[in-house]
Amino acid sequence: MLMARIHMNLISLSRCFLTIPLAFFSKHIEGKTNQKTWKLRSDASDQTWEVIQEDRTLTRGWKDFTTAHDLQIGDLVIFKHEGDMVFHVTPFGPSCCEIQYTHPHIIKEEADAGDADDNEISKS
Repeated sequence: MLMARIHMNLISLSRCFLTIPLAFFSKHIEGKTNQKTWKLRSDASDQTWEVIQEDRTLTRGWKDFTTAHDLQIGDLVIFKHEGDMVFHVTPFGPSCCEIQYTHPHIIKEEADAGDADDNEISKS
């Protein structure tokens, strides 16, 4: 399992990346695979994000993942390796509590159900 805290490059805020800790990289990545694309999944979405590994850094695609999960400086992410460079990512806020997301498809279903109820009332 990999744990990493979100940091921002203070020189260039437009550069968004995550540095993989050396101990994890040496033990689980270096020399074990030539694959440079990580697939990231989370409970927040059914989507899988592809993120490029360059040396010990996750670069292209990482910004999309952080934006989709509204990750902020100081948040913590836990990566659980599922095999074949697929990782389940669990984000935690600065208080170390897991970040809870509202699932858009559940909200939409509830809104649609409310619209159906409204239609029935207006037909009466």
